[in-house]
Amino acid sequence: MKILLVEDNKEISDNIKKILEIQNSDFNITQKFDWEDAIKSFLLNEFDLILLDLMLPKIDWITLCKRIRLNSSIPIIMMTAKWDDDDKILWLESGADDYIVKPFKIRELQARIRSITKRLHINEKINIWECEVDFTNKKVLKNWKEISLKLKELQVLEYIYNKKSVSKTDLIEYLWWSDSLFVDWNKIDVYIYSIRKKMGKNIIKTIKGYGYSII
Repeated sequence: MKILLVEDNKEISDNIKKILEIQNSDFNITQKFDWEDAIKSFLLNEFDLILLDLMLPKIDWITLCKRIRLNSSIPIIMMTAKWDDDDKILWLESGADDYIVKPFKIRELQARIRSITKRLHINEKINIWECEVDFTNKKVLKNWKEISLKLKELQVLEYIYNKKSVSKTDLIEYLWWSDSLFVDWNKIDVYIYSIRKKMGKNIIKTIKGYGYSII
């Protein structure tokens, strides 16, 4: 199970990583100490769960949580020293799946991870043209044969599918966020071409002068 641990306190982060990996041999934890590195790692890698510190400096945590949720339905557990009923409602409305209040026992964190892990296996497969797509497990079947899509290609497909129609600007900002001003727009055309080649030319329609759609 690949976990992204976002905690700016290195001592706390090291302790969580050490104990979780010792007690759970199937855990593979990537540590990030600021939101920029966390987002870059999230976009470039495949994770099963995010442990997110509420009090990260230099960013509104609500913005970060919503940004992650725009990209993925990956489970998010908030770690926080704050607590009241209003906070709980705000966390959940912002896209968090669960929360744990500091200081916490590792056994409690393990229990919450186990609870969410069970839900990882409950996913919905969708049909797009001749293909069966499982975004949760990142698998695509065409005529019962698995097709290999790169992570960015899956992200493009999922985003357009969820939004039904998107502009090219939306896709650039969605995929690269803070680096979107420096990205070559032709990369989107390359991803779209590759998806069509693998899944079928009619899978994604071009909206002239705007962007793309899946209907």
